[in-house]
Amino acid sequence: MIIFLTLLYIGLLFALKAAGIIRLNLAWKLSPIAWFLLLNVTLFVPLQWGAPAGPVGVFRNVIEIVPAVSGQVTEVPVTPLTEVEEGDPLFQIDPEPFRDDVRRLTAALDEARQQPKLLQASVEIAEAAVARSEAERDQASAKLGRSKRLVGSGAVTQEEYEADLRSAVVADRAVKEAAARLNQAQVQFDSVTAEGENTAVAQATQALARAQYDLDHATVRAPTKGVVQQLALSPGTRVAAMPMRGSLLFVETDRTRIAVAIQQNQLRYVRADQPAEVVLKFRPGRTFAAKVVGVAAVTSGGQVRTSGVVEDITAKQQRAEPYQVVLELTDPSVDANTLPGGAVGVAAIYTDHVTFAHVIRKVMLRMTAWTNYLW
Repeated sequence: MIIFLTLLYIGLLFALKAAGIIRLNLAWKLSPIAWFLLLNVTLFVPLQWGAPAGPVGVFRNVIEIVPAVSGQVTEVPVTPLTEVEEGDPLFQIDPEPFRDDVRRLTAALDEARQQPKLLQASVEIAEAAVARSEAERDQASAKLGRSKRLVGSGAVTQEEYEADLRSAVVADRAVKEAAARLNQAQVQFDSVTAEGENTAVAQATQALARAQYDLDHATVRAPTKGVVQQLALSPGTRVAAMPMRGSLLFVETDRTRIAVAIQQNQLRYVRADQPAEVVLKFRPGRTFAAKVVGVAAVTSGGQVRTSGVVEDITAKQQRAEPYQVVLELTDPSVDANTLPGGAVGVAAIYTDHVTFAHVIRKVMLRMTAWTNYLW
């Protein structure tokens, strides 16, 4: 633009000379240099921070689709570059192994739900065994007492007394064993989770829920609205639930980010909600109205990564990276979500300073928009 204005000035000088208004003396011959310097100092230098401009890019979120389960693909109903809605199926993994697990664990849950009744019966049987062993112990104890009283009178022999003593000891141990079995049965019957559910039922329920989760995720669905960019997947392919290996590439179409790179020394007056304009090579001849959303908080050179190396700022000082200023299109004639990711161009931000120079930046942008038809 500065060269263009200087050429206009030179053309004006020739026109004035041809009309005989001026004579091209040394002062007039040197005036284009003065004009060039004047434009730089009074207009184009302040323009850099009053209406900063820079390269702009359109970005889209790309999601690598990794299935939650492993298996063989049986169906791929999606078509490349055809927009799908959130939840639409992308491909189907053979569900039969997961259905078998659901059926098996459903039966296991039904069986686990019978456990409390069986445990209750075990408690009742153990209680009856305790009562029976206590009765036998009482009977053996009474017989031992009788033998103890009669052993010296000749009515009960020493051998009979010792036999009754052994029977009483055995009966007492039988009571203790029956009581231990009752306690074990009671503990098993009382074993419940914090939610008051039997532990066997809780374990079977969780296992069934996991199996149902795997069955549901055998159908891989679109995480959001978007298109499948690349589709090499076909029936018969085996896919695995491994994060380092995506099955297909999915591009979101309902979230677009537009950012312009502004040099660090030109950011001083950039604020949110300031007007901006965007020119894209994808749409030559068009200038789109926009506004500033905000400035990115960090550049790639400002990241601190986890490592054992001390950060070196020398390279960062030698080349200051521009900051990304995020823009939002406000032009009603275009929907940002229709712009493809990777579209590039130029954008300018109109701050509250050097407003008299904004018209120069607008002319420069429109010249760029029209030259986009050529290169």
